Order: sequence, then C-alpha cells, then structure tokens
Amino acid sequence: MQPAFQRKVLVPPPIFPYNAVQGKTAQKGDDRVRQRKRAVTPLVLFLVLAAAFCLWFDFNAYESRSRTISCEDDGIIFSITTFNGDNESTPFVKCLGHTWLSIDNRSGHAVYLKDHEIGPDEMVTFSVWAVSDLPGLLFNLEADYISTYGRYSGRKSLSVNIGEPQLRKIEAYIHRSDGWTPGRNCSYWSIQLWNEVVDEAYRVKTQTLFYTPKRLERSLCEFDRVEVDKDFSRAGRIFCYRGGVRTELELCS
Repeated sequence: MQPAFQRKVLVPPPIFPYNAVQGKTAQKGDDRVRQRKRAVTPLVLFLVLAAAFCLWFDFNAYESRSRTISCEDDGIIFSITTFNGDNESTPFVKCLGHTWLSIDNRSGHAVYLKDHEIGPDEMVTFSVWAVSDLPGLLFNLEADYISTYGRYSGRKSLSVNIGEPQLRKIEAYIHRSDGWTPGRNCSYWSIQLWNEVVDEAYRVKTQTLFYTPKRLERSLCEFDRVEVDKDFSRAGRIFCYRGGVRTELELCS
C-alpha cells in the first residue's frame, strides 16, 4: 500500500487587492503633490508680482530743479553719473543702463585713492559690474566704453566739490564693499557711497527694493545743475580691485 501523502500547493497572495492598495496610496501621494503645487503657485505668482511692482514703481515724489547744488571747477570734483539705457534698447533686448562715480582732480597736485595716483587734471571713474569672470570694482571702464564704442549717450551727472578727507571715506567704503550682487547693483552701490560722502543737502533719494539707473535719473533731475554727457576722456587705464588686490585690464580689440 502506498503511503498516504498530501500535496500542499502554495497559493501566491492575491495580486489585485495589493495593487489596488498600492494604487490608492500612489493616488493619495499624487493628490498631495497637486495640492502643494496649487498652494505654492499663488505664492510664487505673488512674489513675482511684488518684485515687478517694486522694480517699476517708485514711492518717491520728484520735483524738477527744486534743489540747488554748487560745484566749482577747481579742487577735487566728485560726480555720480547715470544712464537709463533707453537709447541702447531694442524691441527684443532691454538695456537697463548703468550708474557710476568719478573723481576729477583739479587741485593742482596729485591725490590718491587707495594706491592709485590721480595726477593734476586727471580723473578716474569707478563702479561695480556684473562681469562673470571678474565680479569686482572696476575703474575707468566707463570712460573706455564711451571713447571706444560711443556708449552711454544722454548720460546725466551731478557733481560736488570734496576734500581729501572725503577720499578716505571713499576708500573705507570700497574696502567694505567691492563687488556686485543682484540686490546691490551698480545703482545701489553708487547711491550709497555718494550719500555717505556728500553733505546732507546733496544726497539723492534712496529707493525701494530695487535700485535702477532710471530712478536715479529722476532723482538727479531734482537738482539745478545736472550735466548731460559729461566728458570722461581724461581717465586713465582700466584696472580693478577685488578683495583688496589690484589687477590691470584692457578692452579686447
């Protein structure tokens, strides 16, 4: 007689109930992701609109030629210059302009800004630039752009006389801040330094979240002595400071 035995068949667990649960779990996860996206989208849209509002709307009120400024044609002349970019814009490319500062030495003797000698009847321009390979403080680049490429036509400048102690203030500011950032662009950098150096009566109005050359132009036009297309041809060679280190530069031909 053959021994009795029992065949045991292993039945795999049911597939459909497992997949159904997994599908429900995945669907719940997708629903949560969609809910988060729906919650985040209005916030992102609000931030974009708020940034655009702050960029294009200026809360200051400006009165043309309502403020008096005096500047003699001798001594040390400190200037702030802004170009709004309109005449260099195209239908497809918007030029946002540029802002910079300059020192014109008409004192009859040499003066120094850091280790740079500004001789009699010489000048220097300077500002921060968003240059990827050299994101620092550049000197005399504006003057070369004007003389070589005819750039910044229609630029507007405001000038005051300063003494050599004010040059030390400029040096201290440069030591603290010698680079460009999106929040501290050329307009922000120049306005803050200008307002730190000049008398209170000659300070320009600070702006909202974003500083732009066009807003600064409106602020300059409050003064009664605004120079159009100021001459910078007496500026010297291009150089830069980054981290206190000076580097000589030149434009590509």
